[in-house]
Amino acid sequence: MSDTKPTRWSYSSLSTYKSCPAKWKFSYIDNIPWDASPAMSRGTRMHKMAEDFVTGEIDFVPNEIKKIGPSLLLYKGLGASAEAVWLLDKDWKPTDVEAGNTWIKAIIDLHYVLDGVLYAKDYKSGQMYDEHRDQLELYGIMGLRLYPEVKRVETSAVYMDTGHEGVEGSIIRPMLPKMIDKWHGQAETMFADNDYDPKPGNACRWCPYAKAKGGPCLY
Repeated sequence: MSDTKPTRWSYSSLSTYKSCPAKWKFSYIDNIPWDASPAMSRGTRMHKMAEDFVTGEIDFVPNEIKKIGPSLLLYKGLGASAEAVWLLDKDWKPTDVEAGNTWIKAIIDLHYVLDGVLYAKDYKSGQMYDEHRDQLELYGIMGLRLYPEVKRVETSAVYMDTGHEGVEGSIIRPMLPKMIDKWHGQAETMFADNDYDPKPGNACRWCPYAKAKGGPCLY
């Protein structure tokens, strides 16, 4: 185990912290490994299929993601980039791995620029949740910081089981200061926490660190 806090964050890590600070500690400070659930493994596999088609690694849409086949054909025709790594420093400015000052990291499933608008999309397996809108908002902010030539970012989630696109969002530059303040404050709160109090509830049934599963948590 380690007592060293991470120096960067992602939507996933912040979401974990907000759901349960103890789980965040076990995962991101103590680095206690855990096995992915069948649903998570399935989602990872479907993501890879979509990436491989868009990048040309395969020339067909696998049956498991056929519902989003028409969308993938469109994105590929538009020259979309797949699985791009977006990095910002603590001042919310673009950076790179070599600089060693990454504060925020995101992996964008698919994005492209068309007519001066940046489109960023995130693949989802399973159901639609309101939290997906929060994730896409963060990606929209990062997109505007990384692409100074665009005036607007359009975001949406692509639900692979249904072929439906949902939780669409639109972010323009005048919205940035207030949004950045919100996310910055949430991240600072996470890093300042030294108590890591657990939040027992229904989610404990699926937590890999739960006491019932032999994990280190008290619940």
